[in-house]
This record gives sequence, structure tokens and C-alpha cells, in this order.
Amino acid sequence: MADPTLLVLPEDPKEAQRVFNSLPIKNQLDTVLRARGKERVHYLSLADHPEPLLQQLPELEVFLTVKEIGEKDCLELISLTTPEQFQYLLDLDFWKRDQLDLDKVLHWMEILLESGEKKVTQFIHATDPEFISLLMKKFVHVTILDGEHLEEMERIPFFTLDQFYFVDFRGWRAREVFEPFLRILYPIDGEGYRKLMESLVYEFGSELEETGYRLRNSRLNDYGFPDFEESLKIYHFVNPDSLATGKWTPRVSDLEEIKKESPTFYLIFQNEGPFLSSMLSKIDNSHEQDRLRQEITALCNKAIVAEAIDLSNIIGMERIIKKVYHTLNLGLQYLTREEESKALEILRSLPIQRLFQCGVSTTLVLKRKAEAILKGPWFSGDRENLVFLDPPHFEKFEGILKKRPALYQDGIYEDFKDIQDLREMESFLESIDTVVSFFGKELKVNPPKLKEMDLSGCYPERWEEITLSKIYLTSFANQVLKGVLQFETIEQAQVKDFLFQVFERDAQGKGVIKMEVRDGLKEWFHSVENDPNKNQYLFAFNDFCLDLLEEEFGKIPPEGEVDPRFLKGLLVRK
Repeated sequence: MADPTLLVLPEDPKEAQRVFNSLPIKNQLDTVLRARGKERVHYLSLADHPEPLLQQLPELEVFLTVKEIGEKDCLELISLTTPEQFQYLLDLDFWKRDQLDLDKVLHWMEILLESGEKKVTQFIHATDPEFISLLMKKFVHVTILDGEHLEEMERIPFFTLDQFYFVDFRGWRAREVFEPFLRILYPIDGEGYRKLMESLVYEFGSELEETGYRLRNSRLNDYGFPDFEESLKIYHFVNPDSLATGKWTPRVSDLEEIKKESPTFYLIFQNEGPFLSSMLSKIDNSHEQDRLRQEITALCNKAIVAEAIDLSNIIGMERIIKKVYHTLNLGLQYLTREEESKALEILRSLPIQRLFQCGVSTTLVLKRKAEAILKGPWFSGDRENLVFLDPPHFEKFEGILKKRPALYQDGIYEDFKDIQDLREMESFLESIDTVVSFFGKELKVNPPKLKEMDLSGCYPERWEEITLSKIYLTSFANQVLKGVLQFETIEQAQVKDFLFQVFERDAQGKGVIKMEVRDGLKEWFHSVENDPNKNQYLFAFNDFCLDLLEEEFGKIPPEGEVDPRFLKGLLVRK
């Protein structure tokens, strides 16, 4: 994602290079940080001294640039990285959960060799010896031959540099990678070579991998990726209403802890939270800006770890970062009702993680409401009974019950992004609670009774295919046909009579519910429910069901036959 404020350079390459190098180093670095992918590499290529410029980039930014461009096209860039930056590349890309990705190991060792002997030497001197042992253990088998066993040498096609340790490479690709690596290692660090061979002879692969994974996590922890348990704290519940009524004191920025620029990758997504982004843009104190950037970076790191995202999965990382901004946006809106002065006060005072927890907790409050409805008298605590909800109501209810509550809309589950999403879900839950209470009280139906019904010879034949709309419309049909509002099957021969009584034809000849029928149902709801809010939910459900009836049966001409096998609005007995 390119930054619209990027430096515009002359088209002439030499003039562009002159202009770029005339900038102070800080401005050059800012320009490089704001760019992405090929644009970033282009700016680096303009620098008279690209190495110190590149080495000031946060490790994550180097990793993202390499991934966006491709390792093979970034060999020059990789060759200029610091040992720490290069180790970071490996730490993020080598692992699938707690297991080494062997294809990635071979791939990156090829990249290391192609970056030149100087880079290989730097790697050998900088990395832990145990890390090299770990990389090689899966690809080589080392045998020691000495004394009376030396006569066996001619019969062993192994590779050796010292006639003592003999290396059998497991596959041609392993040999292509690790033989030249060993040929560089041996003359520059003979003792290190000997220790490596001893390790490969005597160390267990599982122990090396366990140690390597622990050391990798320790290194990532230094870059702000805490362990899993620590990261999960961002999802701890806090009382949103207590925070909303709290008083805050402006915090002091602790800048001495900031050793490097924050990764800009996390910051380019802040427009995902429009209100939050607007308020952040109004913070003009540089110390506060730095503190907020650091806290947002730390929060994004924790979220990535908590969601167990593979750190080489950039698309997955982007999704989680967007979720962070959605949740922060929701939390800030909830606490301030979009009052700017209060929002600025909170951003200057409340830790960003606390604001995130507030956003999370507003959705957890909704989840508790959904669980209370599920445990109520109609659903009786049985999640199987949610199948009686019509789509998309079923999917919406299931979404809010997820471990991380989600909003179902347009066929997919999404994050709660703002206060409107929250209010709409609150209204949805209240409507479901109102409707199922109505079903129990007025229609005298509940899941146990529905599951006991004899549906042989009916459409549908399985109780799992009965929904609230089908119950309501079938009960309504019985009211029209028999004068009794009750849920029992209607005969197939009666369907056309029912449709005739409730439908009229519009200009296109489609059957639509008569207005007097809709008005009559609303009057009846007024008579059975006095609460105006609940009335509105019942009206909305009634309209939902009648719209389904029109959709299912309105296209059938008056003289047409009704085949209940292909229509789902009513419970019909053949």
C-alpha cells in the first residue's frame, strides 16, 4: 500500500539520485519507511550508502519487503542486512508452529549462499552454533572413522574435509546447499566445524529442535512478540461501562525504552478504524505520537501471537492487524460516544491495550446475552435447538457465540467494526428473545414438542428443517383456514385456498400479501404485547415471514399447482 505523501523525484535517474541523497539521513529513512515493496527498494537503490540506511529499518519492515518482492529478487538487499535482521528473516520464515519447515530451510540456505561468501561468513560468526546444528540435522548424517576403520574410507562415498568426520547428505539438494556451506565454515572456524560435527553425531534431532524453537521465541520476544499466554491477556474482560465512567491522567511517554523506529506496516491500516484514525491524526505532541505508535505495535504483535498466525503469513497478519484497528475503533466509540475531546483525553491517558480490551469486552457482553437466551426456557440450553432459527438468524446467533464473537453479514463472518455493529447485534438478540418467548406463550410450541411431532408424509419430514418462520406461517395458515392460531400441519389441498385468501395480484401478476391482512396481524400483535419495543420486534419478524411467503408462493399463478416438495414456507401433509 503506497503512501500518498511519498517523495516525488525527478524522472531522470541521475537527478533523482542527486535529490534523494541531498536529503538528511532522517528524511531518507522516513521516505524509505513510508514506501512499500518495489518503491522501497527503488529508494534504497538511489542511496549513495544503502547499507546503513537499510540497517536502520525495523526488522519486520525488512522481512515484509523481502516477501513483497521475493527473496531471489532481493539478494542485494539481503546481503546488506545486519546479522540481527537476517536472523529475524529466518526466525519468521523457518517455522510452522513449533516444527521446522524443511523446504524453507533449504530455500533460505540457498539464498544465503547466493548472497555471497561475506554474508555466509557473517552468518557463521553471528548465529548460535546450536542453530546451525539444528538446520543441518535433518539433512545430513555424520559418521566418525578412525584407527582400524580408516580402511573403510574408500568404500564410503561420503564427503569429508578432515578425513575424520564423514558426511552423508540426504538428497542431492541437501548436498548442493550444505557442502559449499561446510567448505566456507571449515577454514574460517575449524573449532566451530569440529563442534558442529560432534553435535551432528551425538545430539538428538528432537532436542535440537526444541532448543531451537525456544531460542527463536526468546529472540522474537525481544522484538515485541511475547509468549502465547502473555498475548492472550489482550482478550481479558474488562467492564466497558466502568471504563466509560472512569477518570484518566495523561501518561508520560517512556522514550528511553524505544530503541528503533516502529514498523510502519502496522500503521498503514489505521484507516480501518475511521474514528480512531481521525483522533490519532489530532494528536500533535511528538512524544505522545511515539508512545501510541509503540503501544499499537506491541498490541499488534500480541494479537498475531494470540491468534496463532504463522509469522510468514502476511495475509493472515494483515487480517489480524485490521481486527486490532476495528476493535480499538469500537472501544473508543463506546467510551466516548464519538465526543472528540473525550476521545483525545482517552488516547492520552488510557493504555492502548486497555482500549482494545474495552472493544473486545463490548462483544463479550453481547455473547453473554446470547448465552442467556440460549439457556432460557425456549432453547433450554441446548445449542442443537438453534437450528430452528431461520437463515441468516441462525448464522448471526452462531457468530456471537464464537470464542471471539463475530458479526455475520453478506454471507461471511466479520469483525465488529463500530458502535453501529454493536447496536444492531444488541437489537437482533432482543428480537430473537422476544420472538421465541412469543412462540412459547402464544403458539405453545417449543423444541421438545417440535422434535416429538410425527412428520411422516409431511414436507418437510425432518424436524431439523422446521424453522421459526415455517412455524409462524403454518400457524397463520391455520388461523385463516380454521380460525385457530396453532401449529399443526395443513393439508396440501388447502394450500391454494389459503393463498387465495391472503394474496392479491400486483401489476406484474405476482401474488403479494393483502394490506388488510398485514394490518390485521399488526393489530393482533398490539393486543397480545403491550411493550412497544417488543411490538416492533414482532412486527419485523411478521414482515420477515410474510416476505418469505411472497417469495415462496407469489410466483405461482392462481391456476398453478402447488408442489410442497419445492416450497419451504409451510408444513404441509400430502
